[in-house]
Amino acid sequence: MATTEGRKIHRTTIDLDVEALEDAKALLGTTGYRDTVDAALREVVRIAKLRRLADRIRRGEDLGFPSPEELHQIRHERIDRLPG
Repeated sequence: MATTEGRKIHRTTIDLDVEALEDAKALLGTTGYRDTVDAALREVVRIAKLRRLADRIRRGEDLGFPSPEELHQIRHERIDRLPG
């Protein structure tokens, strides 16, 4: 397995649907086949992560982020400590 710019690269030969590839190129703003396939794979992963996050939010899971109320309190504590 080779590496390029710190990424592991697996060389392979696959048959691609040329019409789907051209559509993906237009949507992703890519130019070559490799760039298009790489961008499409990254986009699929990004969308899957966003869907999982949205599911967690819908279920009301604690994501470890402060609530709006906690953020308000944190901001005011900082302001109150400012000199002046």
